[in-house]
Amino acid sequence: MALHISAKLCAIGLVVASLVLGFRTERTDTVTLAIAPEVLILADPRGPAAISDVPHGPDANPTFTVRATGYNSLASQTDATPHVTATGTRTRFGVLAVSRDLLGDDLPYGSLVRIRDLGGYYDGRGAGRFQSVLDAHGLFVVEDTMHARKSNQVDVWFGDYASAVNWGVRQAEVEVVRYGYDGPLLDRLAAVPFEGRPILTAFAR
Repeated sequence: MALHISAKLCAIGLVVASLVLGFRTERTDTVTLAIAPEVLILADPRGPAAISDVPHGPDANPTFTVRATGYNSLASQTDATPHVTATGTRTRFGVLAVSRDLLGDDLPYGSLVRIRDLGGYYDGRGAGRFQSVLDAHGLFVVEDTMHARKSNQVDVWFGDYASAVNWGVRQAEVEVVRYGYDGPLLDRLAAVPFEGRPILTAFAR
């Protein structure tokens, strides 16, 4: 019986020794992987239409180059209620009227935009002449619309007729900061400043 057990132990020892020796021995043989690329020729090539349905988000801070005019609260320039915008708010500096082709998907009511003065509409002269005025206000809100015959155009509201005439007809870059009233701010620099105050806690010793 003892001889039988010792034979089993000896066999187990030989198996373990061979396994250890096998793991310690470096393998000198190498395996080469052969990759053969396949070319699939389609009967109908995939064009842009094949990927047009891929969902994608809006560009960060999309911009539009538009014709920019100035207006103020005169019935001859607006309608019978010159001090009320199309959204029902009061006119004020910071209100922007947009042509109806831009009002839909590009600049819906409530959109916040930043305006950059690119100079005269026809010759580009005087670029930046009104930039300090625009920057002093910061962001403009789309709350009014223009006559149906206008296209690719915005109208900046001024408090007096002389300022609107002085603005004239300019070329401007409109940068979207927020879509509509409830859209997310696309520009983190335009976010409302953090107004939280630190809470001071006294620890007893």
